[in-house]
Amino acid sequence: MSERLSRPERRSLQKQDAQLLGLPLAMGTDPRPVAAHIRHVIKLLRSPQAKSPCSDAIAHVTSVYDRSLPASAQTMLACRKGCSHCCTQLVVVTAPEAFFVAAQIRKQPKTVAAVVEAARDTGTLSLEERLRAKSMCPMLDAAICSVYAARPLGCHGFVSTNLNACLAAFERLETPDIPMPQDNISVLYACRMLLLAALRLAGLRDSTYEMNSALAAILTEDNAEPRWLTGEDILAGVKPAAPPPPQFEDAIRKMAAFVSPTV
Repeated sequence: MSERLSRPERRSLQKQDAQLLGLPLAMGTDPRPVAAHIRHVIKLLRSPQAKSPCSDAIAHVTSVYDRSLPASAQTMLACRKGCSHCCTQLVVVTAPEAFFVAAQIRKQPKTVAAVVEAARDTGTLSLEERLRAKSMCPMLDAAICSVYAARPLGCHGFVSTNLNACLAAFERLETPDIPMPQDNISVLYACRMLLLAALRLAGLRDSTYEMNSALAAILTEDNAEPRWLTGEDILAGVKPAAPPPPQFEDAIRKMAAFVSPTV
C-alpha cells in the first residue's frame, strides 16, 4: 500500500477489520489480521470519549493475546493462582500498559506507597540483581496479583510448563531455564510488535520502562495519561529500557509501513 485509501476502500476495509477483530490472531504470513488490530488500537488511543484510552487499548491487546493461544498451550502450563515465584523479575512496560495498571491502584494508598518504595529500592537494579534481592512485586496480595486483569503483556506472557524449573530459578537462584510453549512466545511477540507499531502510527512514544519506576512517575502526577496522550513526556525522568532487537525492529517497521496509508 503506497497511497491513501478512497472512502469506498476505507469502508470496505472497515468491514474486513470488523470480521477479523474478534478472531484469534492468525500467525501466518497474511498481514491483514495484525493490521486490523493495529488500526483498532490506534482508534482506541485516539478516542476522545474514553475515560482511559490507554486502558482500553491495552485491554484489547491483552484480550487478543488470551484468545489467540490454543487450548493445548494453556493445558501445558504449571502456573496456578497463588504461584508467584516469578514475581521478583524485572517487568518492562510501555507507557499505556503503565497507565492501565495505574488506573487500577490509584485509589489504593497502601499499594501506591508500596510501588513508589519498590521503584526507589529496585527500579535501577539489573535483572540479575533483582533476582538476587528477591524483592516481590508490590502489587501482590497474599501471593496473588491484585491487578491480574490489567497485568502487562510481559506478565501475561511469562509462563512455565515446569514448576521445578521456576523454583530452581527464583528460589534457589540457579541459572534460569524456564520452559515455555512456543505458542505463548509467538503470540506474545506478535502482540508486543502490533502495540509498538500502533503507538508509532498514533504519534506516541513507544519507549519501554521498568514497571515500578513508570508507575511511580505516573502516580505522582495529576492527569498524567491525558497529558501523555497530547505529547507531554510524563516519563522523561524514567530511564528507558533497551529498544527492540534488530529483527523485531525490522518487523515493527514493516507492520507500520503496511498500515500507515490506511490510518
